[in-house]
Amino acid sequence: MLFVWWFLLHHASICALADLTPSEIFPHPINLSKSDWKCPSDRPATITTVGTFCGIREVVHWPDGMASKVDIYYGIRYGQPPVGRLRFRKPVPPPAEPDKVFSANELQATCPQPRDTLFQECPAARMWQPNTLMSEDCLFLNIWVPSHTPSEMNSNEEKLAVMLWIYGGSFYTGTSTLSVYDGRFLAARQNVIVASLNYRVGPFGFLFTDQAEVPGNMGLWDQRLAMKWVKDHIGSFGGDPERITLFGESAGAVSVSAHLLSPWSHAFFTNAVMQSGSILGNWAVSNAVRALEQTNKFSKILGCTGNAVNTIDCLRKKSVKEILDAHDAMFNDASYFSVPFPPVLDQHFLPYENGLRLRQMRFMKTTGSVMFGINKNEGSYFLLYAFVNNSDWRGEHTQLPIRSRAEYLTCLRRVLELQDDIRPELTDPLIRYIDFEYETYDYIPTLASWTRRLEVISSDRSFKCPTITMANTATNQYVLSGPRIGSKLPVYFYEFQHRTASVQWPEWAGTMHGYEIEYVFGIPFSPQFQATFYRFTDEERRLSDMMMTYWANFARTGDPNILPLDKDVLNLNSPAGEAEERVDSVLEPKHITDYLEQVRLPGSLAKCEFSNWPQYLNETASYLIFGEEAGKLLVGSAPRRRQCLFWQRWYPALLLQISLLIITTKNLAWVSLLIITTKNIGLGEEIARITVAGREHSSKQKNDWPFVAFLRRLYRVKGCSVNEFNQNGSKSCCEFTNQGVYETTS
Repeated sequence: MLFVWWFLLHHASICALADLTPSEIFPHPINLSKSDWKCPSDRPATITTVGTFCGIREVVHWPDGMASKVDIYYGIRYGQPPVGRLRFRKPVPPPAEPDKVFSANELQATCPQPRDTLFQECPAARMWQPNTLMSEDCLFLNIWVPSHTPSEMNSNEEKLAVMLWIYGGSFYTGTSTLSVYDGRFLAARQNVIVASLNYRVGPFGFLFTDQAEVPGNMGLWDQRLAMKWVKDHIGSFGGDPERITLFGESAGAVSVSAHLLSPWSHAFFTNAVMQSGSILGNWAVSNAVRALEQTNKFSKILGCTGNAVNTIDCLRKKSVKEILDAHDAMFNDASYFSVPFPPVLDQHFLPYENGLRLRQMRFMKTTGSVMFGINKNEGSYFLLYAFVNNSDWRGEHTQLPIRSRAEYLTCLRRVLELQDDIRPELTDPLIRYIDFEYETYDYIPTLASWTRRLEVISSDRSFKCPTITMANTATNQYVLSGPRIGSKLPVYFYEFQHRTASVQWPEWAGTMHGYEIEYVFGIPFSPQFQATFYRFTDEERRLSDMMMTYWANFARTGDPNILPLDKDVLNLNSPAGEAEERVDSVLEPKHITDYLEQVRLPGSLAKCEFSNWPQYLNETASYLIFGEEAGKLLVGSAPRRRQCLFWQRWYPALLLQISLLIITTKNLAWVSLLIITTKNIGLGEEIARITVAGREHSSKQKNDWPFVAFLRRLYRVKGCSVNEFNQNGSKSCCEFTNQGVYETTS
């Protein structure tokens, strides 16, 4: 879940580190191995080349009176504790100890992160809070395996598909141990293996320097090491190492898309699911220059200055609390949607020079299938954190505190992250243009309509359009190997519109960011979750059954649909073009029943009305809609086409025009603006270019020439340095996009 705690500068600090005792931040060293100890006979034991893991066996009870057994392995270590000299470095695998038995019956530590204290009376907010102690020693996996009795198994039984979950949290918070990520229901109901991983967040996971000691993207390297562990050892648990599907939400979806685009990760998974996020988001990735600025700022707060080696040594000596306090201090000037330490285009894990190259997705993995999705009201969660007080969230119809159009425009300025010190006459035309772009024919200027428009703008800009843009680009990728070589990469897309009936957020918040996760994991079947947070209806349990089935089918075959068993109807392994096109209709009950029997799924799933989920093709952009009414399925096409075209093409050009106005009003006589052009780069995206002529006007100007200094202040990124400026006085500069990646070109 992408939490942006830093939204509310008028709130007190929400990190609440003073409330954490040393034991909460630094639990005792975690030692899971047992000397001269055997796994009790009533507990499952799995033998691998790195040791034997002794888990626990749980029983899941279903509403129809049936029950399923699940073998659970909590806290499998995949990386050495990243402490001391290993802090800020890539993870190191632990030594293999094949003769040891490791206890795997307890959830382990959460990686260090602040605690949120807003809306803690709201169970729907409290469900995202870490539920285990915090420690830097946090690199653990959890695995859920369907438990079959000997009479149910045979030696030729096919290995199970594997679903590996990566949590969200803005690369700032998050843990695999949350109740909403409990994999037992998905594993038991769908006969798949579910796994989840912890990875470092905040500066522990994404601090960046130009030194190999602190390479950046450590959190992504954590994920990759966990993926490798699963690939190497999941066969011992009954899993198929050739059918591993990554799935993640928000920052977890950004992570999944990063692995799709990183050659370092391609060998360790097959398919990918990105729920409410992609690496193309304006908050999701940083360039190296911007990341170094953040590191320098962070180091100064902690009093760690000097050369790079001394700075790194100093940072490694700081306590966890000091580092989290410094991280919190950086939010004092953070904007509405600024992530202090996101992944960085390091030209190593992410081998892309700039945002333009990233969007071309040159190194994308194309040997599996991909799924993308969005929720109806992605932006409402962040509007709550930005504009609603801690005590004001209650009430079904509570609205944002907007009492006039002027207040609405002020909120919109903040949502767009425009600087407050820029003259209103320069930014007001942009704000009004965007406001007009989102005006509907039935628009009536009321508090409710202003709230709705802010939510839609925030949703489109930060979540929906980046996800849709990546899906659109993926439809142009070709499979480069395997039986379907030469065909288009299979792409699926969904929109989730159902709002859980008993969720405690205000009605206007709608179907919020992150609240589809509970249905994917089968949480409506969890008595513990319902007793602690909120309950679900029978219709919502059927919706969860449907979503679990679609996701698990995707993991099994690369296609979310319930497949007809008649291979004359459809053969996914056939060469490109030979598979019959599906019909958009509810599937025949016999097909559903036969399929459920073949893959050993509960017969009660036959009561669900599964519809065909069409491929998301470049020509039609068809996608599945999980409707507002639980269990109602629809098919749509071309999601948010006009709006995403606006954010892709025209918003960057409008920002550049404002930049020009700012420059001219500053009387920079030494600058001569020669040309502004709009160049189509072949991705359906417009990139604005400015060519500037002039000379360094002062020998005291050491770092930035004024033109770039103003743009840097506007976009919070750094551009051309004075050393790069052509001595003849001309330079083509400033190629950038709405994703916040600002680059220099010659």
